[in-house]
Parts: sequence; structure tokens; C-alpha cells
Amino acid sequence: MEQGKRAMDQYQHLCRIAGKTWGINKNIRRLLYKTVIERTLCHGAAAWGHNMTSRLQKKLVSIQRLFLLCITGAYMTTPTAALQVVTGLQPFHLQIQQEETYARVARARSSSNFFTVIFSPTDYESKSSGIHVHPPNFLFHSQISFAENHIDSGVKAIYTDGSKTDEGTGNAYCILENYGIIASWQGKFDRSNSVFQAEILAIRMAIEAASSLHRPIKIWTDSNECADQSAKEAITKNDPFLLPKPPSYLKAEIKSAALSIWQDNWNNGETGRRTHDIVPRVSNKPVGWNREEIMFVTGHGPFPSYLLRFNLRTHDNCSCGGKGDPIHYATKCPFTLSWHFQTPTVSLKLQWLKNILTNNFSRTRLRLLMRFICDENNLIVEDNN
Repeated sequence: MEQGKRAMDQYQHLCRIAGKTWGINKNIRRLLYKTVIERTLCHGAAAWGHNMTSRLQKKLVSIQRLFLLCITGAYMTTPTAALQVVTGLQPFHLQIQQEETYARVARARSSSNFFTVIFSPTDYESKSSGIHVHPPNFLFHSQISFAENHIDSGVKAIYTDGSKTDEGTGNAYCILENYGIIASWQGKFDRSNSVFQAEILAIRMAIEAASSLHRPIKIWTDSNECADQSAKEAITKNDPFLLPKPPSYLKAEIKSAALSIWQDNWNNGETGRRTHDIVPRVSNKPVGWNREEIMFVTGHGPFPSYLLRFNLRTHDNCSCGGKGDPIHYATKCPFTLSWHFQTPTVSLKLQWLKNILTNNFSRTRLRLLMRFICDENNLIVEDNN
């Protein structure tokens, strides 16, 4: 796959400016991934993303994992699922399938399945073909004004507005003359419709009303309290118009479906369970942990318990004689006394860790603790012999 080769080249370039403990910070690394690497891999997703075989899925995950490790600076053995949740970067095959589904529905205007969810193009707006008047023949300056601070002079005019709340979307126009409403119209739409759709339709209805007057009349938008109040009232008292949903809503629905699938995978996965206890909900926003915090939470760090697990030691003893796991160094080890936390009970251990990770002072202390463990590892890890 050509995109994969280009992504690997970009990975090598990224490694030159971002090491585990040096280089650009994790936020810039993540930004580069989202805006450069991810766009490279997603190129042409509409053509090849629909045939997502398990082999291709594993290939994409293996490529994404390299960047996740570079972004976080975590140990090579840290579970991919945990890194995805910590960085707020969903599994890459889901991102590919999102883009493929959107392209098929919004651009190719064909039905598409996103796992068990079916999206039909008839439910969504199609792209406008543009204006049919040659620009030089459209007297823009004499027909549309961007003047602000309009003052009602009492001359007959039409005012339009649109409004959107949690209950739905509404629009309205009011025809005013001599400071009084002589005619009005209201429209109600589904919550999935945007306020921009409502405002455009209100302008269209106002134009139709103006054409029946057979005289020049000005139409003002977003400049009158009566029209604004009427649009808000329309949300609660009228029967809704059936308008196609905007493309932005299609993106939101596909994104929601992808998050749901990611959440199910995270809940039912076999790896990253320690991270799942702390961050049970997936999100497209990063958790904000740095390298030291990821090592402490996942247990994938310079701990004797970790080294024993991967057969790099014959025991998991700390130099002080205790079991060398993260909790030991944070609460009991005499070598790390300067950064100790209060020892939690077994039943409150999870809440204890959550409290540390949500308190800035505690997080600073945890980072200093982990940096000491990394720098003085030969001191605190008992000799293998």
C-alpha cells in the first residue's frame, strides 16, 4: 500500500524531531499525526476503505501503533488499545471506514453501511451545483448589503431569522410597516436540521412573499427582535417541515456510530484493563497524561514487576526487599520517600489513583517520582543475581 510507505517515511522524519524524552511536545506530535500522517493514510479511502479485511485492519493498527508510541513516549509493550484511549485517537480502521462511508453517502449519493448502521443519501442534503447567473451579470452591490446597525424607519420591510435549541430548529419572517407586524410566517424543523438551513429557508419564503407584492421591498435578516422571537416560538408550536439533514449531521452520526463501536471494543477488550479502570469512556479528546503517568498507570515501566513479566528478571523484588510494582514505589519504598503518597486500602486503590491523576499537585509529584525511578533504576531494582 503506497500510503503505508509514505506514512513510514513520515514516521522516520518524526522520530528525528521527537524522541521519548526530548523534542517537540506530545501535543505538537499529535497535531502532526492528525493533520499530516492521518491525511496521508486516508487518501483515497472512498475507493479502498469499504473492503476492510482483517489483514488490512491489522496492518493499519500496526502502522498507527508506531505513531502512538512516538506521541506518548510509552514503553514498546504498552497495549495499543490503551494508547488509543489516552491519546484520543480512535483505531485507524474506524477512521478509514468513517471517511469511506461519508464519501459514498454525501458525494456518490449511494447507500452505505457502517457496521450495523445504514445511511441513505435521500436523508441528507446534496451538494449545491452553484449559481446559474454569470457573476458579471449579478448586481451584487445593489441587491445585497452588509450594513450593520439597521434602524427601522417604519417603511414596509421583511425581517427573517432562524433559531436552534435543544428542542428543535425554527425560523420565521415578519412583514413590518409603520412599526407594526402586518403579516408573518413560521416554520419548524427537526433537531437534526441546522440553524443555517432554517435561515436560508426563511429568506426564500420572504422572497416569495416579496414577489407577490409587485413592488421593490427590502429583506433584512438577523436584525429584528420580532422575527427572532417568532422563530423561537415556532420550535414549540408548529408541525415540522421535512428537510434533508445537512452534511455536517451525517458526519456527526457516522462519528457517533464509530465512537459506539470503539467503546464496545474498549469495554470487551483483553488488553489495557488497568487503563480501562481509570478511563472507562473513550473520547476523541486526549486524556492529557504524559510519559511518566502512562508508565505508572499501565505498569509498563522500569519496575521489577514489569521486568519479571517479560522474563527480563528472575524476580520482582525491589532493592529494599518489597515487591517492585508502581504502588510500592509510590507509598512504601524508602528510596522514594520524598515523593510518597498515603497508602490506600485495597478497596480504595482505584479511587486513590483517580484522585492522583485529577490533582495537578499530585500529578507533579508522580512525575518527579517516575523520573527518579527512570534515572536511578540501578539503585532501586535489585540485582538479578
